[in-house]
Amino acid sequence: MRKAKYLEASLAIFVLSLRTKLLAGLTLETAILKLRDELSGELKEELSKIIGEVDKGKDISDAFAHAATQTCSIEFKKVLSHLNQIAQNGYSRKNDTLKLLSKELSSMQLAKIRNYSSKLAIISLIFIASTVVLPALWLAFVVMGSAFFALDIEPLHVLVVTTVAFPMIGSVVLLYMKEVAPI
Repeated sequence: MRKAKYLEASLAIFVLSLRTKLLAGLTLETAILKLRDELSGELKEELSKIIGEVDKGKDISDAFAHAATQTCSIEFKKVLSHLNQIAQNGYSRKNDTLKLLSKELSSMQLAKIRNYSSKLAIISLIFIASTVVLPALWLAFVVMGSAFFALDIEPLHVLVVTTVAFPMIGSVVLLYMKEVAPI
């Protein structure tokens, strides 16, 4: 799942760069080969697999189809479908589908970032509460409970809760924050 996120994060720029290279007169295979050398990460790996299959004698349309079956990213499958159409029909300025696809991918990425931003505000409040407010309330409870209610709380319990439990809760919140990130 994480691999798909990294792959999808670079698709809009890839499609826009590919469009530019095709408009400059490069063939689809040459443009993908040049872009593979310029990219890094998951998308470079996927493009290397496609180019490797083409180098072994496989038709580029078949390589795109095979790559589409190997990925779990719907956005990448959509890009591969467009590339397959370009491989079969050629690229023309009249049917500039890559420009529209690039705008669509950019707007989808922007929506993901906005969604994450709204989640991040709430998660940040939870993080602050779990790392600052709850420990302060816990210590106040321990001090007041011991003084007024004769609670028998061992110093070891106080130490374990303040040095292990609350930092662990904060770590879980941070891990969740990282997990829901769009990239």
